[in-house]
Amino acid sequence: MGISLCMIVKNEQDWVEAAVHSVRSIVSEVIIVDTGSTDATLDRIQALGVSPLKFEWNDSFAEARNASLEAATQPWILVLDADERIAPGDLAQIARVTEQTGADGYHLIQRNYVFGNQAPGWTRNAGDYEEGKSYAGYVDNPLIRLFRNSPNLRFHGAVHEIIDPSRLSSDLKFASIPVVMHHYGKVREQEYVASKQHFYLALGLKKIQEDPANSKAYFDLGIQYQELGRHAEACTCFERTFEMTKTPVALVYGAISEKRLRNYDSASKLLKRALKLGLDTFEVHLELGNVYLAQDELLSAGNEYSVCLKINPESPIAAFNHGLVLRRMGDARAAENLYQRALQIDPTFRQAAVELAMLRAADKRYPEAIDLLKPVVERHPELRDARLVLATTYIQANNPDEALKVLAASSNTDAVALCLLGVAHFQKENLDEAQRLLEAALRQDRSLKDARVNLARIYERKGDHARAQRYMQSVTLTK
Repeated sequence: MGISLCMIVKNEQDWVEAAVHSVRSIVSEVIIVDTGSTDATLDRIQALGVSPLKFEWNDSFAEARNASLEAATQPWILVLDADERIAPGDLAQIARVTEQTGADGYHLIQRNYVFGNQAPGWTRNAGDYEEGKSYAGYVDNPLIRLFRNSPNLRFHGAVHEIIDPSRLSSDLKFASIPVVMHHYGKVREQEYVASKQHFYLALGLKKIQEDPANSKAYFDLGIQYQELGRHAEACTCFERTFEMTKTPVALVYGAISEKRLRNYDSASKLLKRALKLGLDTFEVHLELGNVYLAQDELLSAGNEYSVCLKINPESPIAAFNHGLVLRRMGDARAAENLYQRALQIDPTFRQAAVELAMLRAADKRYPEAIDLLKPVVERHPELRDARLVLATTYIQANNPDEALKVLAASSNTDAVALCLLGVAHFQKENLDEAQRLLEAALRQDRSLKDARVNLARIYERKGDHARAQRYMQSVTLTK
């Protein structure tokens, strides 16, 4: 049977064509509703041979979605966002189920690619799809996006709109098919993601004003506050959600924000309450471990991370955090093994690479440490800690020229970078430049002992023994 592709867009000039092309071979018509684009989106749509429909934005994603459904003429509807794609190998399943008489709609898998590996539900990317090979992991979310063209099947929700079976007739039947919608919304340019978060926040506030008894609206608003770093407001929303629903998931999200506010006792109580209510999940144990780690309760933290790794042996963050615990407890070898495990699961895990490099440098395995850090710094020169650790390792390996290259873009107000620059020049026998840089570092941060020690050595080399002695004495006094 025929399928209508239904989309809503706004300012998606760089994305809309690829979304349509990904499914065009199985759809009979393309319906695209534009909610107010000011870029070249309309031109891109027309280049596809599609006449866009205009929708006057009224702060409701559901109404915009439903406007696209109203225009559909085919027996089945497939809904995609502009930043979603379906792989060629999955298209046959969609075409096949629309020829069957079974369900009225199907859950597809929205695969949300993410940076980092700490999002709840994070899964290692096995590389099964070309569409996702650039990303180490993702979070899957089942959504009804393929359904019969019926006035009984419509979207609800001003923001985070969905086809919600709980609001529909029990006569309607829904099933699931393993078709993945590759979603890039969380890995787009930072300005887009930030503007979208603020936009969703405004809609979420309006949604609660209109429907103050809507528990999902409070939960969604809490997520938006959390993503924007407004954790006090997030806590209030999650607390309200729990009051209305008694769902322990709200306690977990509340604990995450309490932890960010450094209210560790409150976070611990919320997580333990979630466990008592039966939510014995990976995420609860991970967050409880994180709370214990922040409080330096290392044995308790280690126990929680061990539970996490039993539940999900493929979790890089649980392996890494357990490594942090063991390193603090003095077991460097076990920590190294866990850092390696984390990197095997997620090769893009920058923190694990830095920590592992520091362990290897401490063991004087400088080439191994450098091999770990160079790719990180080359891909992410903005990562200050990685640059400083790499520069330090080059200095330890007696390679000041490479250290100077790494530090070339450092700020002249970064005391640690100035100190490392001074030490590198000292290694090159550039005593005057080394002295200038080390003194500049001390002007920024009087507590830098390495700067004092190296200045003492420089003055000793220059024959100024009195000043050298004063610097060495100042090192003793600042201990």
